[in-house]
Amino acid sequence: MDEEKPIGIPEKDGTPADPMCPPNYRMEKGGGRTIYIRCDVTPKQVETLLTHPGETLKESPKAKVRQVGHWVVKESEAGGAIGPMKHTLLKDRYRQAWLAAHHLRKNGVRVPEPLAYIEKTRLGLVTGTVYIAQFLTGFRNVEDFLLALVQQGAGADGLGGFLGHLADAVNGITAAGAYHADLAGKNIFTRDGEIFFFLDLDAVRLDAVYDDEKRMKNHVQLYDSFCDALNDTLMVPFIQRMLTPAQDLRVWMPKVRELQAERRAKIEAKWEKQGVRPRRIRDDLFNS
Repeated sequence: MDEEKPIGIPEKDGTPADPMCPPNYRMEKGGGRTIYIRCDVTPKQVETLLTHPGETLKESPKAKVRQVGHWVVKESEAGGAIGPMKHTLLKDRYRQAWLAAHHLRKNGVRVPEPLAYIEKTRLGLVTGTVYIAQFLTGFRNVEDFLLALVQQGAGADGLGGFLGHLADAVNGITAAGAYHADLAGKNIFTRDGEIFFFLDLDAVRLDAVYDDEKRMKNHVQLYDSFCDALNDTLMVPFIQRMLTPAQDLRVWMPKVRELQAERRAKIEAKWEKQGVRPRRIRDDLFNS
């Protein structure tokens, strides 16, 4: 029998390594779990993160997200009768955040550093997953960062500079051959307005062609994040910086405004039905 090669090490003939195990990561199996883990971390250290109660950040019937020290732990369970079968047959869908994190980092796009990904198994079926990544201490989402800039009296140059850096970061995702389906401000974090980290990597697709429809969706999401606080004197150059020569700004911007209004109406109707008070940047500005 041939000697088994460590997972993640390329073959001598140049065969690509397992994308789940890029350089400096390894795979371990045992105890009903498959763990993909950074090489300098031990399973015992991961176990400490799993058992620590931490602080709950978000919770739903299917998943729980909590902060444990410098890390965010997202645990998902494959509930119900068909849950384990679904998780097993569609493994790549549930591995999306892990795969996207490594792909984007390899291509110069900043995302929280991935530490470990765990697949819990029973009788050959995946019964749950855990994704552990860096907690961005001292960072704020770009909507809150922009609000602070405006409240501090930042001028057009400062606000334009912030938007320009953000547009360049967004263009980096496109250049990396990826598409983020939820590029709203709540999923982009910064500490200084110049360097940006992208979150919610479950929404990233690595096999999608970035066509006009996807580009428009991203621009509507971003325009919706900032248009309450900024006028089009700043927003139009921001959107233009993310266009290619194939798009005509004179046609593009009216469509962005139209779709943003439709998006906002749908979101606020949903909030009203749920009894949730809408939170808008303009409200925070008027109340400050």
